Amino acid sequence: RLLVLHTLQLLPNNAYRDAEEKKYFRLMPSQETVSSIAVHAGITCEMDLARYWSAQGRTKVTASVRFRGVTSVPDSITMLCGGGGGKVRLHSSLADEFVLPKAALKTWLRPLSPVKAGVIAPCDERDVLTFNSKQIHQLVLEYEFENKEAGSFTPRAPALQGVLYEAAFESQMMLIFDEDKRNIGVADSWPGEIKAPKGKITIRMQIRHDEIKKLELLKHLTILIERKLGKDINLSVYRNREAMVTAGAKMGRALIRQGTNSSVFFGEPEVPDPCQCGDILIGSATFEDGSSTLPGTGKRPGGTDIRYIVGSKAKEEKAEKAKIPEAQDNRTEDEKMNEVVRSAKVDYLKKLSEKKEDSEKFIAIYQTLASEYPDHLPLLVEGLKFHDNKDRREDNLPKVIAYADNVIAYVDENVLAGHFGTKHDEEDAENCKVHKDSEEKKGFLIEALARKARAIADSQSTDSSSDTFQQALKHLQKWEDTGSKKYAALTLEKAKLDGNLGSRLKLLTELLENKGDDTKDSFAPMTKAEIVEERKKVLESLSFAHLKERQEKWSIITSNKDYAPF
Repeated sequence: RLLVLHTLQLLPNNAYRDAEEKKYFRLMPSQETVSSIAVHAGITCEMDLARYWSAQGRTKVTASVRFRGVTSVPDSITMLCGGGGGKVRLHSSLADEFVLPKAALKTWLRPLSPVKAGVIAPCDERDVLTFNSKQIHQLVLEYEFENKEAGSFTPRAPALQGVLYEAAFESQMMLIFDEDKRNIGVADSWPGEIKAPKGKITIRMQIRHDEIKKLELLKHLTILIERKLGKDINLSVYRNREAMVTAGAKMGRALIRQGTNSSVFFGEPEVPDPCQCGDILIGSATFEDGSSTLPGTGKRPGGTDIRYIVGSKAKEEKAEKAKIPEAQDNRTEDEKMNEVVRSAKVDYLKKLSEKKEDSEKFIAIYQTLASEYPDHLPLLVEGLKFHDNKDRREDNLPKVIAYADNVIAYVDENVLAGHFGTKHDEEDAENCKVHKDSEEKKGFLIEALARKARAIADSQSTDSSSDTFQQALKHLQKWEDTGSKKYAALTLEKAKLDGNLGSRLKLLTELLENKGDDTKDSFAPMTKAEIVEERKKVLESLSFAHLKERQEKWSIITSNKDYAPF
């Protein structure tokens, strides 16, 4: 027979559901069952036990109620970083009780402030109150955070959520977007978990009210990002403060006599790596011993709330590297000053290359400096980067090759190979200086070879130019492993020339997974849009029309120019 148990306590300034329990029991004749329900002391508890509406026939049932348990003071526990831990006083007012305190932190909260103060604006002209025609306004807040790994989170606004008809504001709604401005979830008064990809996540929150002054109070509202910890953090429990601060003997099972008190101390937890200062770890603590000789669960259902405020972490001590000995500088003061002046000129030239409108100035100053310092490699590399810039390289591919050859010509590869062919003396100052200079020259050489190979690939139109690219690539491979994502542009070109469309598609798919971030620091970074376009070309070459069509449709979904409106 199906029976229903319903209990209710009315708490001030709380919805009735906060102290309501409803349980169902499917019982056979003469069957006995026990259930535990949390109650609040000093407040009337209404209890109803009846058969379910669809259960037929008369039902005779006997019920007995027993109040038991210990009271914790305070009724929720908050521990601060550096506070040593937390203390709770347990009081048994009903009977002798055996306790075996346990506590675990299971959830991780991170406070999140708006990117900027919220914007208040009137809603649609139809959003007016019917009885006085007063315009309803909206406050829009925007939050951003970096989701380092794909996973789930729950956005929470404790000041507004958890209420409906009794809410102080008309409504609140959160729209969650990924870095492509694609809507991945919605949250309202009772938010649920949102599955989010890796990358930047944006939360846009709308709060509505007819009074602007009330909305202005929330222009800097902080919300919380809630995640489940990968593994529960169990807290150590002690009988006294001395044991807590010295990590002494743990507390075991203990008896609290009726009318007496006992103290329990919780030690600070080991904070997981992703947490940072200001984060909150929350969980629950139970005190009653769940012995099999006691009826029911023997514990307060759900336990007692416990939270820990994360503080700043100690800086990790890094192993000190051996100091590189400095060689004696025998140059004159004029020579030192000339080097400083030359470096300042190159730095200024580098700033000019960042703006399109300064292109003519760059060319004029570069020509002057090139005649003054014809063999200064940092200067020659800046000229190469300028012409190989994505905004102007298509019209300057021959120049890119020429500038790259100029850099390569001023690097003596035989001397460089001889240096790296032997181990340098790390204790000899002069040898360390030579090694540092050689490392710099090697970096310039590799960059020039990579840019030259790419320029040849983009300008090739005949079989002979194809051979030239292969030669340039082999030249680069003498000095660097081109199998990494850093040289993805060259790997793609080689696969294209070799007719390896499958390899090309595989690499593009791998790059697309991280949206091109693997090439961010390379000489030829690729954006997500560029990777998608190249991938569509490969799919077309493979006659995979259905996959190309899917890619085009998906590109429309992930290429939003603005966020979806509320």
